[in-house]
Amino acid sequence: MTSIVKRTAALSAAVILATGCKYDFESAFDSGSAVSYSGQTKRHVLIEDLVDEILALPARPVAGNINVASQLNFYFDYDGGTSDGLMHSFAIDGESLLQDGTYGGISSGKNLSGKIAGNDPALINGEFFGWELGMDADPTPEELVDYFFAEVDAEAKSAAINLVTAGGPASITTPYISPEGHDYRQLIQKFLLGAVAFSQGTGDYLMTDFRATNVQEEGQGYTEGGHNWDEAFGYFGAARNYPDYTDTELAQKGGRPEFAGYNDRNGDGVIDLMGEYNFGNSTNCAKRDLGTAGNTNPTDFTTDVFNAFFYGRFALNAAANLGTMGNTEVVLIDAMAKQASVVWEKCISATVVHYINDVIGDMNNFSNGQFADEANFTDLAKHWAEMKGFALGLQFNPRSPFRTGDVQGINLNSLKTALALMGDAPVLPDGTQNGVAYAGGTEQYITDLLEARDILEQAYEFDPENVANW
Repeated sequence: MTSIVKRTAALSAAVILATGCKYDFESAFDSGSAVSYSGQTKRHVLIEDLVDEILALPARPVAGNINVASQLNFYFDYDGGTSDGLMHSFAIDGESLLQDGTYGGISSGKNLSGKIAGNDPALINGEFFGWELGMDADPTPEELVDYFFAEVDAEAKSAAINLVTAGGPASITTPYISPEGHDYRQLIQKFLLGAVAFSQGTGDYLMTDFRATNVQEEGQGYTEGGHNWDEAFGYFGAARNYPDYTDTELAQKGGRPEFAGYNDRNGDGVIDLMGEYNFGNSTNCAKRDLGTAGNTNPTDFTTDVFNAFFYGRFALNAAANLGTMGNTEVVLIDAMAKQASVVWEKCISATVVHYINDVIGDMNNFSNGQFADEANFTDLAKHWAEMKGFALGLQFNPRSPFRTGDVQGINLNSLKTALALMGDAPVLPDGTQNGVAYAGGTEQYITDLLEARDILEQAYEFDPENVANW
């Protein structure tokens, strides 16, 4: 049998010339595309619409008869049978979408709760860790989401937060920020990207037995293994022509207007959410690459992760055409699955480092035991929530350096330590965390965050200059 590895080497140049190194693969079974991940796109839209629902809450106090938690659960426990005909709120300013505007027009059924870690797939070693506030003795990711929703409901119905700052009194009416400094909008979004998208992609679909699943799914233009790979790519969130974007464009910090996070690559005048828009962690990779562009050892996460997804899928498509897969091919595909998983995780971890740096910067702006101003408080809440929300997701990848032993001195306890050092709330200017005095106050918390950052630097073998400047 001709090895798929040899065929890959012989055909790679032709494939790249034909596709422009885009995530496009023709079916081995019919005249259509072999690529399909509509359910993953719908879940990204559900997360985006959930965030929009939070942002649309009126200033606190919200009327007591409004069940905010129920409104948020519409998206988490989404019921396609009753809601697929409803219009979603996802939109791109000035652009039309290919999908018809309904949830069912993206994909039928699907929800977030059924795919969260602990429900599907099972928790690794039956364990969820890193957050204690409001949890029972056997916490799950779904329990934490329920807790976050309940807290948003309670905060939204509470009176405004009266804040004393160095610049004078301030009244915080944002309905999703707590007096203790929790920005639940950020906590919810970032946690779901980890506990649903990252968990599903790395802990489920990229862990597939690809040899055993090199068979056509009944009535479909793809193999089971190829479809699983696509679903992982869909959860990563990248557009099919991801390499055509610059990091600046993916980060929506400038560049060509037609590549401002999305691109009508086929010129049909509409944006296809299943291929022409960049969701979720795919943009975090670019932001972190952009943050190292002027450094001695810049990262190229976007290239590394896309190449893994592209070449793994190419090999799977070749196997589908051949109808067989040998040991060498399995090794190649598994290597690409590991690369995709680990680089994806590096993008998340580097983003945690970025927000550790932001939190420390916010704390350095404290003024004589007070917030400098209202923005100092809201910035701290936002940055801390993004830091902790993303960090909680690092536990869901079976190929994580915290689980494999690939990095000397790093194990799962290292991640547990980093999460514990972050705590379940920021330390405020008065030296309290969740209303309790923090031993050593703000200076000690900054020291603890730097220790957590050091753990991440070691685990992912990040360049110290990049870590200091992300």
